[in-house]
Amino acid sequence: MSNLPKTLNWRSVSSDIGTTKVSLKAENKRLRMQTMLFVVLFALLLPVTQQAKLSDFIDTYVNDIDLSSMKTCVFLGGESIDLVDPGDVDKGHKCTVDLPTVSDDERHAKEVCSSRIPYYITAVKHGKRTKCTFRYQQIHGKCYKVTKARFTWQDAQSACHNEFVKDFKPQVANYYYSGLQNYLWDITGVYDAWVSVPELKDYFENPGNYKAFYVDAGAYKYDARSGDLLLDDPNQKHQVLCEYTPPMTRAEMFYLANVYSEIYPIEVFAGGAIIPSANMDTIQQVGPFGKVEHFSTKVFDEKCLSIGRIFNVESYPITALEEEFNDVKDHLTSQRFFLTNAYKNDGCHKGGYRQVNHDGKAYQVYKKGKNDNSQKGDFCDAHSFSLHQTGRYPTMASARAPVLCTLHTFNWNHGACPARPKWSSKPVTFKRAYNTVFCHYINDNTPATNHEAQKRCEEFGTGLTGFDSAEEFEAVRKECEYRQQELSIKSFSVKPQYPPGEGEYYPRTPYRLLSSGTRKVNGISQQVDDHYWLGGVSPCETHCFERTGEREIAGWNDAVAINNSFLNTYNHNGWAWKIDGKQFVSFRTDNNAFHVQ
Repeated sequence: MSNLPKTLNWRSVSSDIGTTKVSLKAENKRLRMQTMLFVVLFALLLPVTQQAKLSDFIDTYVNDIDLSSMKTCVFLGGESIDLVDPGDVDKGHKCTVDLPTVSDDERHAKEVCSSRIPYYITAVKHGKRTKCTFRYQQIHGKCYKVTKARFTWQDAQSACHNEFVKDFKPQVANYYYSGLQNYLWDITGVYDAWVSVPELKDYFENPGNYKAFYVDAGAYKYDARSGDLLLDDPNQKHQVLCEYTPPMTRAEMFYLANVYSEIYPIEVFAGGAIIPSANMDTIQQVGPFGKVEHFSTKVFDEKCLSIGRIFNVESYPITALEEEFNDVKDHLTSQRFFLTNAYKNDGCHKGGYRQVNHDGKAYQVYKKGKNDNSQKGDFCDAHSFSLHQTGRYPTMASARAPVLCTLHTFNWNHGACPARPKWSSKPVTFKRAYNTVFCHYINDNTPATNHEAQKRCEEFGTGLTGFDSAEEFEAVRKECEYRQQELSIKSFSVKPQYPPGEGEYYPRTPYRLLSSGTRKVNGISQQVDDHYWLGGVSPCETHCFERTGEREIAGWNDAVAINNSFLNTYNHNGWAWKIDGKQFVSFRTDNNAFHVQ
């Protein structure tokens, strides 16, 4: 099945019974009386064998199928749960039931099945009894949960957002049609709960400023029936029935791919699904900023969102990450390129490519690694980025190609940092906002020139480090301070720890704010202090004009970080922060400052 994370305590619910508000119009009242009669008979006549069958289903499919869908299968007379495709478990499960309702043709049969079963109806058969085959997904794509605490209507929305699964944008449940009550009875703990009713006048003649709440176990308090909708002053307090849209499972993706294959060529793969746009597009030039042209791929976001609305799902442009490309490359047609939401403004190296996702999070496209030649080359005029079955390619801004959209369902697991080399202390791990883990290796005791430091890192398969946020930098800096405190209890000495040799070195102490001194390094006498080389260079080479329109003093090297604003706005005390020929970025621990030298 899908590798999506499961969400505890939320569940989708379904049933074939329910009631409506006493004040509903005449036709609805008549239907309610018929339904209530069926409810009583159904409850009295439910065979013990069905309870046993449900227990068997739960034991067999508890980790694969939603509980309420299993109940629907059993209560409507389903005899078994079967694989949609016997050769592929990832395509999900199905159940076939016979409803004691006459249907005249296939369309009528589909309407009958859809009115009783809140799942994808994949096959029907009309006749004196209507046969329905359905696949297991959440109730109309939603999951529900009720709060234990009570809130006013004004606080109901924040109650859903604050208490439950924030990543899935929970909200007050939308009571969009009267038949929904047939599927809500199975939620335990519902006494009286606020719901959002789009059109109250469809249920109440004069709703005024009142809001609706749904009653179940607490119906007796209002002289109402379970399943009724009632009105109340919005300042009164009730439970809140919340809903959210869960991530799509692979089984659901396969279903949609089959249904909409004639409209869009959907491809399902291990981590999700990809959908190319029907039209050709280009990245958007948003005008020069300072002396540099600037580009944007935000137009791709709306393109993919519009495609997703057809399937009632959220879809976004595919990222240019190597991991994601490796997942989808076998599903790309060999003769076509597809645009991603990655782009580059200034700079002439591949490593300058980055992308800004729909949620505003940005990250670089290429990683720094051993024997990595991907950064080299003259790509000054390449601003777009595309995928092809054969690889990932920088592309001219004028290139026209379909946008590759994807359903983001990835759940990458990060392993431990590689074992540290002899020259490094224990690595510091930091997870950046775009779900990439960086391992920072620190050399505390071997002085080196910038060239020597770069070579040492490259031999290990990495590069001099950079930081994309103050949080990341603080995590590494505090780890350094922690180690310094361990070594400073008696001697007040601090990192870096220079080896014995000719010359004098005066470390920082409680009475000396900054370290200073000289050392003979490689036979050459030079000043030493508490500096660490970082992966930055001055003058800035990539993404240098985005903050002010003028070239930044320094910028991070390719593929170690992209937040040049953080680098150029952090503390620079103790040394002039200015362009003065070719310089490299370092961090001085005893002054907590970035320097160029």
